[in-house]
Amino acid sequence: YINTYQGKDQTDFVQRIATSNKEVIAVFNKIIQEGKIKVSYVPGNHDLTITPENIEMILPGINQVRDAALGLGTYSPEGFPLLAVEHGHRYNFFCAPDPFSNQDIAPGTITPPGYFFTRLGALYVDQGYPTTGETPPLVTQNTSGDPSQNLMYEYWKIWQYTTNMFKINNAFDEKIIVTNLDGFTEIYAVNDVLPFQNTPGGTIEVNLYRNIVDTWEERQTLNHVPVHIPTAHAIANAASAIETDSLAYTQYFANPASDKRLVVFGHSHVPQIIAYTNLKGQKCIYANSGTWIDHNPKRTTMHFIVINPQKSEASSQTEVKLYNFEGETYNQMAKDVVRL
Repeated sequence: YINTYQGKDQTDFVQRIATSNKEVIAVFNKIIQEGKIKVSYVPGNHDLTITPENIEMILPGINQVRDAALGLGTYSPEGFPLLAVEHGHRYNFFCAPDPFSNQDIAPGTITPPGYFFTRLGALYVDQGYPTTGETPPLVTQNTSGDPSQNLMYEYWKIWQYTTNMFKINNAFDEKIIVTNLDGFTEIYAVNDVLPFQNTPGGTIEVNLYRNIVDTWEERQTLNHVPVHIPTAHAIANAASAIETDSLAYTQYFANPASDKRLVVFGHSHVPQIIAYTNLKGQKCIYANSGTWIDHNPKRTTMHFIVINPQKSEASSQTEVKLYNFEGETYNQMAKDVVRL
C-alpha cells in the first residue's frame, strides 16, 4: 500500500521527515539560529500542502517565502530585485495547485494529479523497479471532435506514459493508494486516475480529476501565471525538463511585464545554466538547481547554485555557478556571468 501519513497527520509526517534527516535539519537550524546567513524556504510540488506551521515546527525562524495561496512562492532576496527563485511547478499541468478538481469528494483540496503520479513512482522504486506489470487499457481519440475530449486524449497519453514507465506489482484495480490527506479520505486504485472509455472512439472519462482539462485557464489565473500556457501544450509537455527550462524565458525574460534577469528553478531535477536575451536585448541567465536525491542513476546529483552579486566597479559582473557535491567534494559543473 501507499500510505503517506501512515494513519496519522501532516504534523507527524513532517516530524518523521525531520527525524529521518536529522543531521541535515540540525545543520539548517544551526545556521538559522546563528543569524549570519538568511535561510529561506520556497514551496515546491512535493511539499505543496505542507503548512507554514509545520515548516516552522522543524525549522524555527526560517524565512518562508509564500504566495497568499498555499503551495507557491517566489523569492527575490532583499537588495537583489532582479533575481527570482521559485520551484517551477506553478507552470506544470500535473503539479500546479488545483483547487478546482475533486471538490465534491475532497472539499478544499489543492492536490494536483502529480501527487498520484509521484506515488506510483515511489512504489516503483520501493518494489525494486519491476520490469513487468499491468498496462493501461487502450484509449482512442474521441470521434466527436469535442475540444475537451481531444484534451482528455492527450491527458490519457501522459498517464499511459507514466504507467508504462513506472511498472508496479499491483493490479490497476487494487485499492492501494491510502490518502487521508488534503481533504481526501478514500483508498484509491490506479484505475481511479487513469482516463478510460467504454467503447473505442467513445467518450473518455476519468474518476478523479474529471474536469481538469477544462479548468487549466482558471488554475493559471489563480496561481498567478503571468503568461498563460495553452492547455494542450501544458499537458503534452508536463514531463519535459526542457519545457520547464524554457518557461523561465516565457514567463520572465520574454515577458514585458517582468524586469527579472536572473531566474532559478528546480522541479525538473536536471541541472542547467542557460543564457537568454530579454526583449530589451539584455543578457539574462536561467539556472536550474538540479536535485539533491541520494542516488541518481547514470547522472550526477547533490546539485546547488551559487550566485555572487557584482560589486560597484563597472567591470564587475554577477556570477552564477552550478556545482554538485559528491565524494565529499564539490565540483563546478557550469558558470556564466552577467552585468546587471
